[in-house]
Amino acid sequence: MAELRALRDEDADAVAQLFFEAFGDARRMDGNEIREWLRNEALQPENLRVLVEEGEVVGYGDIWNAGGTVDLDAAAPGRWGEIFDWAEERARVEGAERVHSFVTGHELEEVAEARGYRPIRASYTMEIDFGDDVPRPTDEIDGIELRGYRHPADEQRIYEAQEEAFADHWGHNPQTIEVWREFSVKQLNFDPSLWFLAWDGEEIAGLALNFAERSGDPGYGWVGTLGVRRAWRRRGIGEALLRHSFRALHERGQRRVRLAVDAESLTGATRLYERAGMQVIRQMDTWQLVL
Repeated sequence: MAELRALRDEDADAVAQLFFEAFGDARRMDGNEIREWLRNEALQPENLRVLVEEGEVVGYGDIWNAGGTVDLDAAAPGRWGEIFDWAEERARVEGAERVHSFVTGHELEEVAEARGYRPIRASYTMEIDFGDDVPRPTDEIDGIELRGYRHPADEQRIYEAQEEAFADHWGHNPQTIEVWREFSVKQLNFDPSLWFLAWDGEEIAGLALNFAERSGDPGYGWVGTLGVRRAWRRRGIGEALLRHSFRALHERGQRRVRLAVDAESLTGATRLYERAGMQVIRQMDTWQLVL
């Protein structure tokens, strides 16, 4: 009989393999990234679960309650129902109004649709392949200076700037600086030399938070967060930060760079990335169940 229990350190490699089996290259990671979740103080241990049968980890699911919406991330090929049952019950107990699940792949689409979920939003992974060609220099913008992030001196300022820059983005929920730290500066592959800020005098106008690679998924650089505060939009700051990031990652030896973006971004981010030479390589959909 299968048991649903809390995630443990020794489960990490098996969970990473489940994500690869379920989603292929779209969710490639290694056990170290999974173990990092266990050390993330913003994640509640009771919300990270593995499905175990005869000593083998056969499924994984975690939930995050974000202002009335429970986000479910799961990897359970052939055993999706047991993970979804648990997540939906937890959502009801916590008084949530809806459950969101992230879907890519025909099998999970069928499972979600049969349970009453419907697709409501799409996101893209986009990529640019430079080869040995050095990315072109960043255009200068009058009154704007691009500088590197100083850790920890800039921490409070960059947190506030990021919260403001993403306040009008779909699905954004305000977070405390303590939660922000867990998913940014405490990340396994955090490298402050790859974080860049656009300054207008003493004000942060925009930010680009990059990583030399994603945990457990080498071969390309990653633009993790790129945002411009509302008062500074439409001035080319986002493109300047993007191209500055391209050059920095290329200097690190990365010939391909990727990022994730909301397909319906109100700021026109997808068009910006296309102008910079990036192309969509995959799509992931958010499916919703109204409780």
